[in-house]
Amino acid sequence: MSPDPPAFAGTRIAGARQGDRLMIQLQGSLDAMSVTALQTQLYDLTRVYDVLGLAAPVRQIHIDVAEVDFCDAAGLRMLVAARCVAGARNATCHLRNPQPHLRWLLRATQATDLFRLD
Repeated sequence: MSPDPPAFAGTRIAGARQGDRLMIQLQGSLDAMSVTALQTQLYDLTRVYDVLGLAAPVRQIHIDVAEVDFCDAAGLRMLVAARCVAGARNATCHLRNPQPHLRWLLRATQATDLFRLD
């Protein structure tokens, strides 16, 4: 995956297509300061292949959150929005490698069932 320009200082998103799978890697903080730029980039990543018509539709969205060091309510809303985008496409949404703090946030907000955790 080649990194895209930073969305906000220290926060990055990168994406690559593998068949019907969109692999997204998030790094840094998912907070109110970074989430708008990240959400825009996330939306763009899910749409670019549709617009270009280069491949079959995305059926799986895998979001690697191993390098997310902080996530607040705004970051969680962004992840839930990604899940909604996946649902609208009849695709599954996977969170890969969530750190303990993110697992705790998902459980505390009862959002665990929205995602497949890898």
